Amino acid sequence: MTTPRILVMANHIDGLGGAERVSHGVAAGLAARGYDVALRGIRPTAEYRMPMTDTTYSTGFMSPVAEKPPGEKPWPAARRTAMRAEALDALRATLEDYREDLLICMQVFVAEHVADVGFNDLIRSGPRMIGMYHSSYEAAHTTKDFDRIGNVYRRIDKFLLLTPQDAEAFRRHNFNNTGWMPNPLSLVPASVSGSRDKRVVGIARYDELKQLDHALTAWASVSPDFPDWRFELYGEGPDRERLQRVIDDLGIQGTARLMGVTDDVEGVLLRSKLSVLCSRYEGLPMTLAESMACGVPAVTYDCSPGVRAIVTDGETGVVVPQNHVSGLAQALSGLMADDEQWGRMSRAAAESAVRFSPDRVMDRWEDLIARTMR
Repeated sequence: MTTPRILVMANHIDGLGGAERVSHGVAAGLAARGYDVALRGIRPTAEYRMPMTDTTYSTGFMSPVAEKPPGEKPWPAARRTAMRAEALDALRATLEDYREDLLICMQVFVAEHVADVGFNDLIRSGPRMIGMYHSSYEAAHTTKDFDRIGNVYRRIDKFLLLTPQDAEAFRRHNFNNTGWMPNPLSLVPASVSGSRDKRVVGIARYDELKQLDHALTAWASVSPDFPDWRFELYGEGPDRERLQRVIDDLGIQGTARLMGVTDDVEGVLLRSKLSVLCSRYEGLPMTLAESMACGVPAVTYDCSPGVRAIVTDGETGVVVPQNHVSGLAQALSGLMADDEQWGRMSRAAAESAVRFSPDRVMDRWEDLIARTMR
C-alpha cells in the first residue's frame, strides 16, 4: 500500500485551545513517522494567536480573514457569507488534490464545511475520512452538537471519540463507525523533580464553561490555613474581568492571581505542586495528563468519562463530584497539608501519564490509518 498523504484540518490552528494543541500534536507525530502532512485551519483565530514556525509539516488557512475578537462588532452578514464562500472554494480545490489520500477532521465545524462542498461525491470518490469529536457524549447532548455530529459523521470511514465509553454511547445511537483515540501529550518532561513551590495552578481558557470561579471560591475557603501557598490561573479569554471581580470580592488578591497566557506550560507545572480543573464538561482534558506527566496531582470535577480515563481517584489525583465546591476545597486542603500523600501521588501521576506519550498514541494512529486505507 502506498503511504497516503494526510490532510489534518481544524477550526483554527493558531490559537491557544486544547483542540489546536492536539491538532499540532497529531500533525507533528505523523510527520515524524514519515507521512507527508499538511495542517489547515478554516481561518485564523480571533485572538491570542500563537506562532507557527519551524514545523515539520505545512500550515495554512482556507480563508485568511479572522473572525472579530469578542467585544468587537462582528463582520456584517454579507462579509461573513463571502468569507465562508472563500473558505469553501479553497477547501474544494484542496480536497481535489487529496482524492487518493486521507482527510482527518479534528472538529465538527470542519466536517460541516467538507459536507458543504459535496459529501456524496467525496464519499464516493474522494479521500478517506476520519472525524473526531473532542468532547463527551454527555456534552453533545447538553449542547446542539449531537444533531450536527449526526449530520456529518455517520457516513464517513471512522468517527473517533476520546474514550471507549463515549464511543459506545454513540454506537447505541446507530453510529456504526465509532472508535476511540486518546490525545497525545503536548509535553514530555525530561525529568520530574520533587522540589516545588507551594503553588496550585489552573491552566484553562478564561471562559464560563471552565467554571474557574468555583476554583477561586474553593481557594478562598482554604487559603487562610495555608498563607505561604499561592493559586495561579494561566490562560486568557472573555471571562477575565468577571474572574478578577470574583478575586476582589472574595478578598484573595494576595494569594490568587490571573497570570494570563504562558508559553511555558511545562515550566509552570514542573514548579507547581497541584493543579485544579472544574469545568462544566470536558472530553479528554489533556491539561490533566500534562499535569500528571509533570508529577502534579490534579484535583478535578468528575465532568466526563475522560476525567476518570486520566485520573485514578486517590492514586494519581482526586476526583470530586461535579460542581461540589466544598469537595474541591477539601481535596485541595488534604493534599496541601500532607507531603507524604502528595509525594506518592506525584510519582504515580508521572508514571501513569506515560500512556499518553506521543509514541504510544502515534502507534495507534498508524494502525488506524493502515486499516482505514485498505
